[in-house]
Amino acid sequence: MTTPDRDPAALRTEALDWLRRLNSGEATSADAEALDRWRSSSPAHAAEFAKAALFWNVLGDAARRAESDRAGSPSALRSGRQLARRGFLVGGAALAASAAGALVLRPPLELWPSVAELAADYRTRTGERRQIEIEKLAAIELNTRTSLDQQALASGDVRVELITGEAAVSTHGGADRELVMIAGNGRVASREASFNIRKDGASVGVSCVAGMVTVSCQDKEITIRAGQHVAYDPRGAGDVTSIDPDAVVAWQRGLLVFRRAPLAQVIDEVNRYRPGRVILLDTVLGRRQVVANFRIDRIDDVVDFISKAMGIRTRSLPGGVVLVG
Repeated sequence: MTTPDRDPAALRTEALDWLRRLNSGEATSADAEALDRWRSSSPAHAAEFAKAALFWNVLGDAARRAESDRAGSPSALRSGRQLARRGFLVGGAALAASAAGALVLRPPLELWPSVAELAADYRTRTGERRQIEIEKLAAIELNTRTSLDQQALASGDVRVELITGEAAVSTHGGADRELVMIAGNGRVASREASFNIRKDGASVGVSCVAGMVTVSCQDKEITIRAGQHVAYDPRGAGDVTSIDPDAVVAWQRGLLVFRRAPLAQVIDEVNRYRPGRVILLDTVLGRRQVVANFRIDRIDDVVDFISKAMGIRTRSLPGGVVLVG
């Protein structure tokens, strides 16, 4: 990409090109390094990229606050966007430039991988699945947008860290070897079992499909067996609940299965599998129940389903952004 000097329109176009590239689901560590060089070439470059990235961030915040900011009309959402846009545009280049580095480390709306994800031993892109073998101890299938690090221990056991995303794990170590998986502020230990583990931000959920796994969090140790699930976060571990193992690992068959799931939850799940972002503008609509199966390789069918089957208005914006409601 070229970098014309001090031409705001050209720099704005290039900043948007970078966002599209990073949002494509195919960004690499080389792309991140190239972007860093582009941003560092002048304060104007850094400012334009920060403004473009902040726009996405403001758009997401406005959508989440739409219902709480208004009692009825969508005009409050429009006003909120205008005020937010004026706020960051008049803030000056110095503020934008200082924000740019933080935005690369904490990408708005998760539109591109974080630095920790890019540096992981194993990583999948948007919509990608990948199978790996860990020291002849475990077979692991990584779901979309998943990052994993591996470390061999002196004892012969293996420790892996789930940085973000979801993985289906089958261990076959027997009595002699154990897989230890770190995720958030807890850990999962297994010798012979199959389980699904998912990390969203600081929240982690573990579902046992076969065998038995031990989940430890804040000095609390919980054993779960086939058909059971436990979740934990920085506040501690929750109660053990029952799950349908087939539904939990349906993604391995290329399916998303929803059984009376709130639309808001469906949209959150769909956002993991497609570039861009589907944004729900109405929390009341978000409570509507969905019973459906969707093919992951045709994930945009979900938008058609929301529009046609549920009769909800959708609007498409550049960069894969879809407004619902």
